[in-house]
Amino acid sequence: MPLQFLVPLFLAGLAAVAIPIFVHLTRKQRAKVVEFPSLMFLERVPFHAESRRKIHHWLLLLARALAVILIVAAFSRPFLRDSDVASGATSGPRERVVLLDRSYSMGIGDHWERATDAAREATQQVGPLDRLSLVTFASSAEMVIRSTVDRTRFASALDTLRVSDQATSYGPALKLAQTILEESELPAKELVLIGDFQRTGWTGEEGVSLPEGTIVTPVAVGDEAPENRAVSAVSLPRQRFSGRDRVTPTARITRLGGDAPEDIEVVLEVDGRELQRSTVQLPAEGSASVTFEPFTLAERHTRGSVRIATEDALVPDDAYYFVSSPGRALSVQILEDAQNRGASSLFLQRALSISAENVFDVTVRATGSLGPDDLTGTNVLVVNDRPLAATSATALRSFVEEGGGLLVVLGERISWPTELGDLLPGAFTGPVDREEGRGGRLGYLEYDHPVFEVFRGPRSGDFTGARFFRARGLTVEPSDSSTVLARYDDGSVALAERLLGEGRVLVWTSTLDAFWNDLAVQPVFLPFVHQLVRYASGRTETLASFQAGQVLDVSDARAMETAGLGEAVGALAGEDELVTVTPSGATAPLPAGEGPRFLRLEEQGFYEIRPPGGAGARPLVVAVNVEPSEADLAALDTEEVVASITAGPRSTALPGSENARTELLRREDQERRQSLWRLLLMGAFGLLALETVLSNRVSRTVRRGSHATA
Repeated sequence: MPLQFLVPLFLAGLAAVAIPIFVHLTRKQRAKVVEFPSLMFLERVPFHAESRRKIHHWLLLLARALAVILIVAAFSRPFLRDSDVASGATSGPRERVVLLDRSYSMGIGDHWERATDAAREATQQVGPLDRLSLVTFASSAEMVIRSTVDRTRFASALDTLRVSDQATSYGPALKLAQTILEESELPAKELVLIGDFQRTGWTGEEGVSLPEGTIVTPVAVGDEAPENRAVSAVSLPRQRFSGRDRVTPTARITRLGGDAPEDIEVVLEVDGRELQRSTVQLPAEGSASVTFEPFTLAERHTRGSVRIATEDALVPDDAYYFVSSPGRALSVQILEDAQNRGASSLFLQRALSISAENVFDVTVRATGSLGPDDLTGTNVLVVNDRPLAATSATALRSFVEEGGGLLVVLGERISWPTELGDLLPGAFTGPVDREEGRGGRLGYLEYDHPVFEVFRGPRSGDFTGARFFRARGLTVEPSDSSTVLARYDDGSVALAERLLGEGRVLVWTSTLDAFWNDLAVQPVFLPFVHQLVRYASGRTETLASFQAGQVLDVSDARAMETAGLGEAVGALAGEDELVTVTPSGATAPLPAGEGPRFLRLEEQGFYEIRPPGGAGARPLVVAVNVEPSEADLAALDTEEVVASITAGPRSTALPGSENARTELLRREDQERRQSLWRLLLMGAFGLLALETVLSNRVSRTVRRGSHATA
């Protein structure tokens, strides 16, 4: 149990003890000469001279010297190395990271209160050199407090936290904790993981490996998983009826837990009022679908929700919110040859008319020339094997450059004006017969392209069964604007695209009927035509809702169109400032400017976007839902998590890295935990008080002795 000093240099101050002794022993008393005219009136007093000074008051001297020694020792910061007092500090100061789960499943019962209490408890028995970090997580991780020694600040930050509407994901939080611990120079490292440990949030492939020696303490606050019912999805197929959109909502209801089937009520609400109520029987550990009666979609940004009438322990997943607007179908105009009207476009028109959600609004025309008014409101123009007049060049070029889609089908009767030669991805030639009798086949498809991406997986569509007997040649020079998307088995081009301005031009070198090929009678024809037209339009799939945690750029026309708000982008762009109203009723401005306007979708429900003070006008609305996977409350084995993040390759210290810096931190931590300097200073102050009493007593004794001698 050796005694050591944190700042031994201060021990040089012990020399100060010798200074008063040296001065006291060497100082000589000097006689003071006073000139006086006569000595007859003065009394003779014997004068005793000492050639050597002596110490008469040893106790007083010892008190003063010991006080100096204690003060010097206190400034030297002594501590007992490896003593019983220091046993709690032998590992040195600690870097403690607290991970706190904020996913919406933590709102069950008293889970959140128990979790925050566990986080507060993690701050107890923390030494003066220990550092605390607080990281909250759900689908993403957030650094709340980084390496602080202030427990009050930690507790204050903890008081401001609430359960989020996001799902659980352990990976981001553990990665962030690993970074904090690896960057810490403190010798001891601890991780406290607090949550309900949902299995759905753990993949086993997080790739986290904490520094060697890290102590992991899991704190599970969840009890046995309760039975849970959830609205996991809602589809909104629509059909046109009397010129208006009719929506038929179908909801998927899941049930986790239970022993026997049960009947539950499901409610459909539209624009805040209950529209329908239906009963569905749910099996134990199963799911069922409920389809409501169609309703007419009359207003833009119509709000809707499907919810379970009786709430269970996990409330957020009992409802599903959506927003839908009428008139979202793609306007497709097909130009066909007047002399062969109906025959060449039969398969194409029929394929586009078969759509569960009424995606395409098709018009077939045989006009000879196109003007600007002919293309107003059109999303995609299909030039289907017919001559195109040169007088259409100006209108067609403007249509494409401003964002329109053009699909050119190179059949028998096609002719193309020279004024629009640069509109196509390459120059085409006359018809070429494929292998006589058998026909050629498609030999290459660009599956990374959006047109063919849906056919990438197994049993998602087979193009090899289609035979091609004739096709036109197309010479394409690959560039940033021109790309070949499909080739025949002899290497010639089957499908190519060109990007021009804001629009897209697709060229199909065969026909879309049954004359030059038999693709039109293959199962892949319908989804292939749908993909061609969708991609040509440039419009992405409209989403009825988003998930909590996503970010929407209100100034991004494509993102707003994806949200079903594309028609309002022009109006929004003209507004100097916008205001967002969150589902909880809070308002937040979206500042004016040419840059992005990010809207963080953090809450479940409806977000409204409107001009400041805007009243009367129907606001833009975005629906936000929780992640349905969080509905599965099955718990993860905490030992599995600990074993995974503490196993595998560890970061090891280089030779000499555990050097003076780490040793100094350990010594400083031990000294601060023991705080012997406080005791030494208290002793020094006590001795100084004793010295004051003794010196006063000695002074009085000396004065009385002098008077007696006199």
